[in-house]
Amino acid sequence: MNSGYLFLFHTPLGAILLKKALARRQIIFHVFDAPRQLTAECGVAVSFTLPDDDEFQYYLNQEVSVVYRLGNDGAPELIWRDER
Repeated sequence: MNSGYLFLFHTPLGAILLKKALARRQIIFHVFDAPRQLTAECGVAVSFTLPDDDEFQYYLNQEVSVVYRLGNDGAPELIWRDER
């Protein structure tokens, strides 16, 4: 089984760092405008799917603001938030 994730960022640098980390592991990802109902920060979002044995925390960087797990219906569930 796989899990889908949606990462949102404080700055565009976070998306760049995540894209590089995902590319190194040959994980397919999508970059798009962040949904306004989820964030008012940098406006960039990255979504991707991981096998259940791969931890999303590995992909966190200092510019990630929130992480959502995408349900089967595509609805985002908040699973991590930067508390700085």
